[in-house]
Amino acid sequence: MSARIDVHLLTLDEPGHWREECLASLAGAPIRLHLLPGLPGRVGQSRAEGFARGTLPLVACVDPDDRYEAAAFAPLADALEACPSAVLAYTDEALIDEDGRPLGVRRLAYSAFQHAHSASHVHGLIVMRRSAVEPVLTRIADLDAGADWLLTRLVARQGSVLHLPLVGRHWRQHPNQHHRRTRSTALGSLPSLAIP
Repeated sequence: MSARIDVHLLTLDEPGHWREECLASLAGAPIRLHLLPGLPGRVGQSRAEGFARGTLPLVACVDPDDRYEAAAFAPLADALEACPSAVLAYTDEALIDEDGRPLGVRRLAYSAFQHAHSASHVHGLIVMRRSAVEPVLTRIADLDAGADWLLTRLVARQGSVLHLPLVGRHWRQHPNQHHRRTRSTALGSLPSLAIP
């Protein structure tokens, strides 16, 4: 199967066995994977560097502490190719504990209101058009917490958003999750994500 989506993974400091689980879950996906070390405290800059990798018209990112459904990438790419006005497509997600045991499934049909008010609304496996991502990368480069949220909101303003009601991501719940770390540091609260 040929690559249809450029995907980057920031290796950062998650336990190695989680990263290995993540990489194993991607086996067979129609992706071109780019591994980057990531910059601690600079998720936005790291994401911008990751999305700049490759040349495929569709892009995504994955987190090293989560697992993914390799079979979910193709339906996301198909959905975007079938709907030229769509700029972003995403799936539902399953919650798992630190050991990978299931905790439940989050079904998140798209709502612009919910997207504007919750960083975990568009949060499953997300595939976007490179043409919608590249123009807004400078807006996230200085962010840590909230970088992914602002990116998806800026992309969503450029066209329609598609939700596929299938599990694409298994979101690991653990005390060292990035959003929990950043809120407990001296960096302060989440930035204002108001979009003019």
